[in-house]
Amino acid sequence: MRPRTLHVLLLLCTVLVSGPACVGMKPVPLPPEAATSPWKYARVGDRVEYTFSSTLFDPYIPFDTQAFLEGKIREEPRGRTNTVEGRVAVEVVAVRPPWAWLAITFTNDWGRPHPHRALTQAHVLPMRMEESQPRPPVQLLGENTTEERFTAGGQTWDARRAVHDSRVSDGSLEVRVYASVPGPLYLTQGLLEASSEPAGMGVTVSSELKLRSFRQGTLEPGKVPTLEHPLGPGTWYDVVTEADREAPKLHRSCMNAEVGQLLTTTWTGAPGAAPPCGDFQGAASTSLGTALHGFIIQAATVFPWWPPVLGEFKPIRQETVTRGSHAVPVTVCAQQPGPMDAHGSTAQEVRYAVDPWGRELDGLSSLIRFTPLYDGTFHVPAQGPRRLDYSTALVDWGVWWKDAGN
Repeated sequence: MRPRTLHVLLLLCTVLVSGPACVGMKPVPLPPEAATSPWKYARVGDRVEYTFSSTLFDPYIPFDTQAFLEGKIREEPRGRTNTVEGRVAVEVVAVRPPWAWLAITFTNDWGRPHPHRALTQAHVLPMRMEESQPRPPVQLLGENTTEERFTAGGQTWDARRAVHDSRVSDGSLEVRVYASVPGPLYLTQGLLEASSEPAGMGVTVSSELKLRSFRQGTLEPGKVPTLEHPLGPGTWYDVVTEADREAPKLHRSCMNAEVGQLLTTTWTGAPGAAPPCGDFQGAASTSLGTALHGFIIQAATVFPWWPPVLGEFKPIRQETVTRGSHAVPVTVCAQQPGPMDAHGSTAQEVRYAVDPWGRELDGLSSLIRFTPLYDGTFHVPAQGPRRLDYSTALVDWGVWWKDAGN
């Protein structure tokens, strides 16, 4: 899968979107122990909101700067830059201990549903309110950590700033600011600000995320949402990789979430032999705040047109493919073979879902919903049929979270 890799959910009250509470939703005082175990006391309506911006820049797409300055051309070529900005909110929408359900919604700067294709629907996830097993504490990113007072969301916080600068090795400047005591920001582990500034080499995405508001909820149980549009936790998906003269390999990813951490396990082996999801011992862990930041970076790689192909890639046909129990209409896009030499040439083919929000994709993680369902590179000889060099294909997916996570 290439790395080119949320319609707003009906809220319990929309009178105030940035104040401490809505009319008729007076917060209930929390016990003192909530300070050390906030997820155990998650309440419907607990909410944090951030402003965000992310911009993709592709210097390899030719652009006549002089002609632009002279007014001879008025727009950059398609795909050279792509900016996505607005607001993102994380809110508790249902509580059924030991699980809380979260909805992630995106809006524009005026609070209306976001027009960007990847951000139009609410993304949901079940979050376990306690750890199923002890896990090591999450370390702050960066070799340089300082303490400061930071103002965001209408409040000044005691905060820790972590900086990691790898631009000298073609990396990026990464900055994270966290509240020393997360308090009402427990949903994102106290995240106040996150930014990424790349070195500027190759295709890059710069991004920024900053706390805008927060709100505390009530003891209402809320309505449990369905996992039609999951962020990822509670679901699984299978990807098969194939290479010339090698046996196919299946990679199963299982996702879960506990106390603000997104957990992922990956199994690799022969197709048909993957074990079911459920054991997350030794799982890779990412904080929800970090996942949000990564999601807005990914959104900048999804262009306004669909499928999001550029240059020599052209849609050539539509067809329906079967992936597990899912029949998915896809658009096939192909790159014509390059210049022929003594060894032949290469060609590439990708397939995207016709509608990335179609019902046939229900249960598929948002983290891969906008990537190609298939991506293959082929060797094209001077004579004879083409031969597969390498391919990745999404072959199945589903929801493992059933019966309260059991």
